[in-house]
Amino acid sequence: MVSSAPSPLVHPPASVDAVVIEVCGLSKCYRPDSSLGRWLLRGFQGPEHQPSAADAVAALSDVTFSVPRGSAFGVIGRNGAGKSTLLQILAGTLAPTAGRCRVAGRVTALLELGSGFNPEFTGRENIYLSGAILGISREEMTDKFAEIVRFADIGDFIEQPVKTYSTGMMMRVAFAVAISVQPDVLIIDEALSVGDILFQQKCSRRLHELVAKGVTLLVVTHDLSFVLSMCQGAIWLDRGRVRFLGDAGACVREYVAAMAAISGNQPQASQAVAEIADRDVPEVPPLALLGKERLGDGGVRIAQAWLQHGDGTAAAAFVTGDWIQLTMLVSAQREVRAVSAGCEVRNRHGQVLFATGLRVAKRLVAELPAGGSCLVTIRFKLELQGGQYTLDVGCGAGADQDNTWDRVLNAAVLEVTNPPDHEVVHGLVRLPYEIEVARLRA
Repeated sequence: MVSSAPSPLVHPPASVDAVVIEVCGLSKCYRPDSSLGRWLLRGFQGPEHQPSAADAVAALSDVTFSVPRGSAFGVIGRNGAGKSTLLQILAGTLAPTAGRCRVAGRVTALLELGSGFNPEFTGRENIYLSGAILGISREEMTDKFAEIVRFADIGDFIEQPVKTYSTGMMMRVAFAVAISVQPDVLIIDEALSVGDILFQQKCSRRLHELVAKGVTLLVVTHDLSFVLSMCQGAIWLDRGRVRFLGDAGACVREYVAAMAAISGNQPQASQAVAEIADRDVPEVPPLALLGKERLGDGGVRIAQAWLQHGDGTAAAAFVTGDWIQLTMLVSAQREVRAVSAGCEVRNRHGQVLFATGLRVAKRLVAELPAGGSCLVTIRFKLELQGGQYTLDVGCGAGADQDNTWDRVLNAAVLEVTNPPDHEVVHGLVRLPYEIEVARLRA
């Protein structure tokens, strides 16, 4: 596995009062034989029969971070990483084994879809029930009821028992209630992964509004684009431990790169490097990679990179529709196999608009000896809206426990213009299309 030391949160609070969520050395362990019968039996058997610490399974281990007021914070990681356990502890529904946590203000949590809802009650009755659980009077909930129903937008089903709801409908009501009670802290565990795209977009807009008003958001999600567009900070958990803590963009990039390196994808390797055709480096100045932020352990490394127009000239500004050519010199610091290299184009929100490489094309380089290198060239068309974009470049090798990788963040800034005489790009990208007009046959 790729290792990474945790880094400090990018937006540290100016004072203790600015910290809304504080987690210090949090751990949670489960014992495989924790049934009531086992515990009663141990009570009669005495201390010599108590289970040892080695029998415990750690869901969380020494997790520490803090979240400032009015910010959005993401929790990412694979299934079984301890994400939901962390949120349950923060929401107060689970006690930690060790460590401490503090959450200031009114907390609203969407941990498990439909939790707190009585399936026999109608949507209306469950709205009032949820308010009572949160300590809100019936009069206050009556004032909020119309807005909740309007946001949930499930029509007459609001008067039907919740057991007749689909998952999407239940999520609509639960989310509408959660945002209506004016929480100081909103905790969400994958609840936005269900429902149709229109409602997801509506939820995303409302979350942006809440954070802008000072609400602190903590969200567990597998939707990395949501983390990039919504969150300022993020933590990556792996088997209960912190693998990365810091800026949301850097956290997602490290996670994605590591997952790509250990993925089960097994593309066909290309010929051995000795059999690959020789080629000179481009006759243009290389990109200035010195001082750029890098992720990975550097067992393989992007030694140099060049950016050119499609005709081979040095790249400066681009026009929508131009071809771009990226060449990377991949150098091996030790003997490696299954070598890949690629790039990502991101917009100003950090969203990946385009990504490709040898792994995507199923053309890995079979092996590189220690000190060996190869040139990887990628050509693609900039069918993008005018504006500024960043280009990340990276490489990797191996799989599972033997992987190694390197990623250069913001290796270049792409300036793309859309001149008046060109077709206007309505949206983020321009896709190939055809338009036909016909007269109705009599």
